Amino acid sequence: MAVKKLVCANYLRDVPADTIAANEQNRCYVDRFVSENYKRLSAKFSNLDGVINSSGFGAMDKLNETIVSLYTDPELSFSNWEEAERYMSNKFTEKAIRVPVKKPTVKDGADEEEGE
Repeated sequence: MAVKKLVCANYLRDVPADTIAANEQNRCYVDRFVSENYKRLSAKFSNLDGVINSSGFGAMDKLNETIVSLYTDPELSFSNWEEAERYMSNKFTEKAIRVPVKKPTVKDGADEEEGE
């Protein structure tokens, strides 16, 4: 079965899709987190779906954008499942009650404060 290219009449020309390579070192951790938590997170975020942020994203857009960023962040480096789960769970906690967790990075084993 052939797949037809999607066409948007609002574009005057083809716009190439941006591709970003996944951080293979973290893929198994992110896969596990998403498979264990996506239904819960999507239910939580879908309750807020009517709210649009200043960037024009809805809650589900932000959820999926954050998941993609976990897959593609080249500086993110988890050393074990506990560290990965703690960091990713924190990413999806409301800012008002979020406890800062250091971002595990590749650079010399140095950590950065996660402020998002």
